[in-house]
Amino acid sequence: MPDPLLQPGRHLSPLVQLQRLQGDADHMHIAQLKYREADSKLFFCSYTFGMIDASDPQDMSYEVQGLKHVTPSGSNRDPGCLHLAWDEDDLDLVYTSHRGNIDFAVFLSGWDLTDPDAPVQLPALQEPGVAYGGIDVENGLIYVALQTGGLGIYDYDAGTGWTNISTASGLNNAWNVQVIGDIAYVADGTGGLATVDVSDPLAPSFIARVVFGGNAEDLVVADGVAYVAAGSGGLVLVDVSDPAAPSVLSDVPTPGSAVGVAYSAGRAYVAAWNDTRIYDVSDPASPAFIAALRLTIEQGYETCSGDPEVCVPDTQRPDPTARTLHVAASGDDMFVGNWWVPYSFRVHADRSAPSIVLPEDVARIDLGPTEVGDTNTRELSVKNEGNAALTLFDNWVDNEAFAVSPAQVRIEPGESAELTLSYTATVTTSETAVLQLWSDDPQQPIRSAYLVGNQPGLGVGQPLPDTEVTLLDGSTLSTAPLIGNVMVLAYFATF
Repeated sequence: MPDPLLQPGRHLSPLVQLQRLQGDADHMHIAQLKYREADSKLFFCSYTFGMIDASDPQDMSYEVQGLKHVTPSGSNRDPGCLHLAWDEDDLDLVYTSHRGNIDFAVFLSGWDLTDPDAPVQLPALQEPGVAYGGIDVENGLIYVALQTGGLGIYDYDAGTGWTNISTASGLNNAWNVQVIGDIAYVADGTGGLATVDVSDPLAPSFIARVVFGGNAEDLVVADGVAYVAAGSGGLVLVDVSDPAAPSVLSDVPTPGSAVGVAYSAGRAYVAAWNDTRIYDVSDPASPAFIAALRLTIEQGYETCSGDPEVCVPDTQRPDPTARTLHVAASGDDMFVGNWWVPYSFRVHADRSAPSIVLPEDVARIDLGPTEVGDTNTRELSVKNEGNAALTLFDNWVDNEAFAVSPAQVRIEPGESAELTLSYTATVTTSETAVLQLWSDDPQQPIRSAYLVGNQPGLGVGQPLPDTEVTLLDGSTLSTAPLIGNVMVLAYFATF
């Protein structure tokens, strides 16, 4: 007898969207998002700086938006910011920084928001050879992660401006900092988490560090535990109850690079580039998955052919992942700093649900060059990172030249299944199809992948043509001597 058909489960989503906050811009590239409990304000660093009234997460509104910093030198465009912090004793002042890139200047500055309708920028500080990273304010002083320059301690006075009081050495590559009392906790890149004694601001001293995998980029410290966004190392939880002996309690891998982290009410929130993830960390030694959120962006793909070339909208291809760089939280409310605009969500931690994770290359899966009548195959891994069984109850492809097997599969929490994709060429030219995966994941009930066979131009299974390029130092690189070797092409962005 044939196997019985799998039936989907019925799950309520642990995450409910409250609002997508559209303002003057819809491509903000939000680098940091921070919630202030004292007045329910949400601050963001992006291509611009701004402040949001988040007292009602279902009806947020911009109080300040679109602010750009004027800097003395070094900028092709007026920059927004990458990091921000405020002084709890003077909530009208918010400090900002940018480590700089090809377009934006390096600076340390801020805004006086006494009158939100007329914000006043603080003078921009630029010091030769200094890159300003994450900021925190404690004891009336501004602490700045200076990348390879260590930890800087600054004072700001409206009359005299900025004063560099001292710099703590002994650090590796300081990305971000949080100061509690006399201890500075530093996300120190590949150096993990470091602690610095700042009881004497004129003579800060390195205390200790704990090293773990990845690149420590962001952190938040609460109740003796540091929650560290460690890039490829995922979320790392560190016991810092004794600053002289920090130790790793646990770590949680993330499908994408963990670049931002927040904490509220016993939960850790991770901006993991490809998605946003929430964990119950009431037991820091054993974080428990609550939910994950993947957002997409309408890409507007086109298919072009003919001579002269004619392009038409390609509505079949699935929308790509919209990157998420930071997250904030307050109680059951989560605020997502997406590549495009901010969002708010309500967290229902009591709900159990599956969570499907697919590799990012589902946006275009190349099955390689194939002779007519021949078949090529490749595996597609599907993982369930949720806390309930995931049922893929209808897997199908809209072109008979392609196939997927099995048509149904059930995946337990934390487990993966391999789907076999096949392409049997019917022509020598390119063929495409859309793979549909229908499941009982309440966040993503339908996921799709774009399949290509006999991809024209350079693709899977095709040799790299002879190529010669001029490098930045004026020398040339030819691919001819590299035949038979593996060559890695890396893409870097400067945002």
